[in-house]
Amino acid sequence: MPPTLSQYVSRKRQIPASARSTPYLPTGNILLLTERNAFRFDKRTLTSQSSKFREKIANMSDGSTDVVEGAAVLELPPWVTGQDLSAFLEALWEAPESYPLDTIESFMQLAGILRLSTAFDAPALRVATIAALQVRYPTTLEGWDRVRPPIAPSNPHETPPRTYAASWERDRSLVINLAREVAAYSIIPAAMAMLANDCSAGEVFGVRLPSAHHQNDDQDPFSPTSPPHSAFPFDPIQHTPLNLIDAPSFGLTKEHSHHSSIALLLSIRSLASTCTRPPQRLPPTAGRAPVGASTLLPGSSRCEGFFREVASRLLESLVLEVPVGFPDFVPRVLAVQEDPTRVCRVCWKRFGEEVRRGRERWWEDLPRVVRFAQADGEEWDEGWADERLMSVEG
Repeated sequence: MPPTLSQYVSRKRQIPASARSTPYLPTGNILLLTERNAFRFDKRTLTSQSSKFREKIANMSDGSTDVVEGAAVLELPPWVTGQDLSAFLEALWEAPESYPLDTIESFMQLAGILRLSTAFDAPALRVATIAALQVRYPTTLEGWDRVRPPIAPSNPHETPPRTYAASWERDRSLVINLAREVAAYSIIPAAMAMLANDCSAGEVFGVRLPSAHHQNDDQDPFSPTSPPHSAFPFDPIQHTPLNLIDAPSFGLTKEHSHHSSIALLLSIRSLASTCTRPPQRLPPTAGRAPVGASTLLPGSSRCEGFFREVASRLLESLVLEVPVGFPDFVPRVLAVQEDPTRVCRVCWKRFGEEVRRGRERWWEDLPRVVRFAQADGEEWDEGWADERLMSVEG
């Protein structure tokens, strides 16, 4: 069995060129070793931001520490990878103002920084990386609207293609698993809501469902060669298995989304049930009548019938067309056109208020639905007010 890097360095008193990794500072006074990589870094920078490294380095002053190339050698645990440590040390040295997260590589770098800043107690870096994730996975409804604006589609019966700021965002499970690993709980509710809205259970759990549109009726729908069924034709297949703690929350979030859609439909359906006001404009037939007949006058309110029809159309689009989660259902509701000849101003204003309240209730209940209690045995009855779910930037 070949010697480990630590054994090689201890015996040869040198760092092989193949193991030297970025950052490898010429003026560095400490050598950090993983299983395959060596990093030369500044001790003061390391100890000023990480209490765990401060403790480790303080324990190196007993005279038994190897010194190579004028720098003390510190071997790190085997779970510390060279990729993560490189990203962590680069962030400590360069102190970037932001993390763009434009590519999967930039996300993996941020994941490494967050993972090690948590493990080695570097709070400033942990806050900075979580803040970068909270831009995409916010802790407020206002933040959600910036990421997923509830814009009414031009055609209320179609779901627009889902667009992503970066390719790695297609794999929501990747983000949820990272947040669970480092206890960045504030990321999970929004990420889970996006996962439940954008993907089917078959996509999340890797189950091939029978296609609803087979070109060949003789083909077995469960055959490996049959096309996979997806009710979300624009959305991606998940590549990362969802962790076992959060897997049940996916189903609960789906159910919460469905219940929120139905509750909004019921509130729309019951709108104007006692309204007696006339519509904003008289219908074209008002005041007209055939010769010899009584003059037609505007009757009682038409608002109730209008909203019942709206609710029926929305229910049909929710069930019979491309199914969507609550976040994508709301734009369909917002696409409803006002008909001044059938609805009064008061009831139309109430319609907008019901949509707003429905969205607020959906968001307010989201943390309780995710059920963090499965991980730590505690109930999260405070919802978004829980300090673990608040924005790191206050």
